[in-house]
Amino acid sequence: MCLLVFIASDYELSTLPWEQAQPRFHVTELTERDEAVRRKFSKPHVYYAGSHEGCGCGFQYGEYEGYEEEADLPDKKNSRRRLAEYLAVALQHQTAVELFACWDGDQAVEPGHRSRIRPADLLQGRTFFQERELVVVAG
Repeated sequence: MCLLVFIASDYELSTLPWEQAQPRFHVTELTERDEAVRRKFSKPHVYYAGSHEGCGCGFQYGEYEGYEEEADLPDKKNSRRRLAEYLAVALQHQTAVELFACWDGDQAVEPGHRSRIRPADLLQGRTFFQERELVVVAG
């Protein structure tokens, strides 16, 4: 089961295609399967954000002591850094964006957690998302 991460914005955001040959952070339009997630957001433009692993699992680290393979950690930190940078750029044109993280299959399920963070928080002590977490990201 994979973690999925969605971003909602007041304005259209740039997409970054997924490239199987060069796996890295990417942002794409929603697929038909993910359309139900739109109802979580107050903002009209919704995107899927994936890590170097293709899904949102590569954004997660530090949740469980000793869980991560040491070899995976640099890639996870890089994906997380790229997500934080992407959100910081999105915030140059608006006061907040919204982010929803859920397990695949929970796109239509109501949020179980709500929080408010800054993009920099994604690089410090806040290194994982909770299940069905709706996050307001502001500058």
